[in-house]
Amino acid sequence: MGTVIASGVGSGLDIDGLVTKLVQAEGAPKQAALDLKETKLQTRLSAFGAFRSAADQLRTALAGLTDVAKFQGRKVTVGDESIFAAAASPASVPGSYAVEVVDLALAHKLQSIDFSGTSAAIGTGTLTIAVGGTAMALTIDDSNKTLAGIRDAINNASNNPGVTATIVTGTLGSRLVLTGTDTGAAETIRVTQSGGDGGLAQLVYDPGVATALTETQAASDARILIDGIEAVSSTNVFADVVTGVEITVFTESAPGSTTSLGVAYDREAARKSVDEAVKAYNSLITSLRGLGKYDAATKAGGPLVGDSTLRDFMSSLRREASAPLGGQSSFGALSDMGITFALDGTLKLDSAKLNSAFDTRFDDVGKAFAATESGLAVRLDSLLDTYVDAGGLIDARTKGLQASISDLGDAREALADRLTRVEARLRRQFTSLDILVAQMRNTGNYLSSQLASLSTSSK
Repeated sequence: MGTVIASGVGSGLDIDGLVTKLVQAEGAPKQAALDLKETKLQTRLSAFGAFRSAADQLRTALAGLTDVAKFQGRKVTVGDESIFAAAASPASVPGSYAVEVVDLALAHKLQSIDFSGTSAAIGTGTLTIAVGGTAMALTIDDSNKTLAGIRDAINNASNNPGVTATIVTGTLGSRLVLTGTDTGAAETIRVTQSGGDGGLAQLVYDPGVATALTETQAASDARILIDGIEAVSSTNVFADVVTGVEITVFTESAPGSTTSLGVAYDREAARKSVDEAVKAYNSLITSLRGLGKYDAATKAGGPLVGDSTLRDFMSSLRREASAPLGGQSSFGALSDMGITFALDGTLKLDSAKLNSAFDTRFDDVGKAFAATESGLAVRLDSLLDTYVDAGGLIDARTKGLQASISDLGDAREALADRLTRVEARLRRQFTSLDILVAQMRNTGNYLSSQLASLSTSSK
């Protein structure tokens, strides 16, 4: 039968405590080194997150400056928006106008006499409907000769030239109503019939020949007067009557009455875009300077001090911001518009000089920022894409740091495995020592007993 020996019984040592402390002493320096390394990596990872966030804010602010059409917006004012509405593109020139809406564009509308109901039989034959210069011929037979059947035949025709048929039922009966799809004097409806039993003659509208249908609304063009100059449109929309301005009319003006239309540069929106871009640029510079600074007094540095990605980005950003503005604008540099660099790399705004640039060369301010490729905002946006977009330089650095942190996890597991083996080895060694000491103690006790016996016998 084997002998069960409790740990430390033979030697009197606290083997469990000794092993635990030895394992801790073995692992603590390495664990501390891993913790320190992970802290540094996590700090750098957070720093690149702040880097990306600040750069993203600048890119968002630049959105209002990278499109010439958006930057060179026009503000439109209409004296009475119930009369008409207007929109202006950058092609428009600031000015004011007096507009009178004389006529609205209307679609042609016809209606039949009263019939006894939607199922009333009208007749058979061929019904030809023309709108403008396009016509369709419908075969009306016993399957569709009712008022409802003719309505459906018109609406369902694949070659319908632009007419909608409806039935209106009143106290005197049901009437077929034909309405043109499009407005304009050229979109008149003409209805003729041939063959059959002659009943379709009740739906004919052929001015100068026969008009069984009644015209309830004539097809007409819209007509307006702009500063007394007449303009005509087949729809209620007038495009480029005033260059770059689209006017949509809603109702006719009182005879001889005009409504004001004003077109002006939208300076407030443009100035706001510039101000927001400068603010975001300065915020980015301030943020990056904090990430990469070194304090000689405390000998402490920011999380990205000496980082090549940060250094290259700040250098490229300053180079693009200070580069000539290109030939599409009459401004050669930002300073011509009152935007200069401070000693710390941020931008300073001279509001008076910038406002003067807006007053005298509004479109050129837009070109300075948004001209294709050469515009400052376009160039800065392109630079930011290189760093901020998925797969960009910041993304690459972030993934590298995440991979390093993941590797630390593997290193921790490897350390834990090694410490487990060290603990097992130490327990085996101390257990062997404990057994040896116990054996030696038993031998000593035996020898002491034998010597005591010999002494007694000799007496």
